[in-house]
Amino acid sequence: MRSLLIVLAVALALALGALQFLSSLALRDAARPGSWVGLVPGASAARVDELDARWPLPATLRLVLARQALAHGNVAAATQQVALLPASRDRAGLEGELAERRGDTGGAVRAFLDAGDVADLERQIGEIERSGDLAAALRLQNALIDRLRADPTQAASLPDAYYQLGLLEESVSYTLRGAAARTVEIRALAAYEAAVTVAPFAQRYLVAAANQELNVGDLNRAQSYFLRAREADPTSVDAVTGLGSLAHRRGRDDEARAYLAQARHMNPNAPAVQRLAHDLGS
Repeated sequence: MRSLLIVLAVALALALGALQFLSSLALRDAARPGSWVGLVPGASAARVDELDARWPLPATLRLVLARQALAHGNVAAATQQVALLPASRDRAGLEGELAERRGDTGGAVRAFLDAGDVADLERQIGEIERSGDLAAALRLQNALIDRLRADPTQAASLPDAYYQLGLLEESVSYTLRGAAARTVEIRALAAYEAAVTVAPFAQRYLVAAANQELNVGDLNRAQSYFLRAREADPTSVDAVTGLGSLAHRRGRDDEARAYLAQARHMNPNAPAVQRLAHDLGS
């Protein structure tokens, strides 16, 4: 019995040693200078990507192998390893990357949604928007928001997701006229206001809400948002020029020029400063 235990212990040690060896090879590119793994030729180390996926590997090592295979452009090997991973966000994220490599935008988006991979999904949505399919981009942005709202661990990403939704709605509104455009402008405002609700002291979202209030014609609410933005960040050129634009709309050009002078002192080259100066003929 004791001999059997010794044999099992030796076998286990050898197995663990082999796994550690494979892990070190897979992570060769990130190894410290001077470590032993750096002595292994790159071409030889890269062959670890081609390790037979049928080997009974721990999920953590399989994940490393899949990522390294993708990094080396070995999509086939990565696909084999990913297929044997248990369901997880890590697997979904890799499936999204693989779908991207295949040119499968829809599959990539679905996988990134499953992974909660906000950065990659926002990039995909941006590409879809640039392709001109604003309706598809809006659907995906709303789906992302639904996913973020359902996952408390992703709460920090929610304000910017609402902000991006507002930008998309504005883009749609530019393609419309009359009542239809007005309806979408109000949806954009609602998205910016949702961002402010979640992040009430972020001047970026406050300024976006203020500018959209100007677009829909509610000057009092616009002023409230611009003042809150300036209070949240006294260095915000956009908040100061926004107050100047508001004064100009109300026919108070002397007040608007005072805001313009203040904004020029802060950043004379800011686009918002240039726009206000143009509006005032200054």
